[in-house]
Amino acid sequence: MKEENGIPRKKWDFMIGIALVLFGSLRVYQRFQNQLELDYKIILTVIFIAYGAFLIYRHFQNRDVHK
Repeated sequence: MKEENGIPRKKWDFMIGIALVLFGSLRVYQRFQNQLELDYKIILTVIFIAYGAFLIYRHFQNRDVHK
């Protein structure tokens, strides 16, 4: 079965991806300004940044296929 509201969902995924990358990058930058050690918070933030980048990548891949 195909999603009827697929386009709004893809737009939301794209916006969430941008937000995760921007806010996560800002968070990692601020953490490295205060301390230089890697801990679980930085690793978790990098995972969220990677997931956001994946959402952005998937948005552009799906857009090229449907044209």
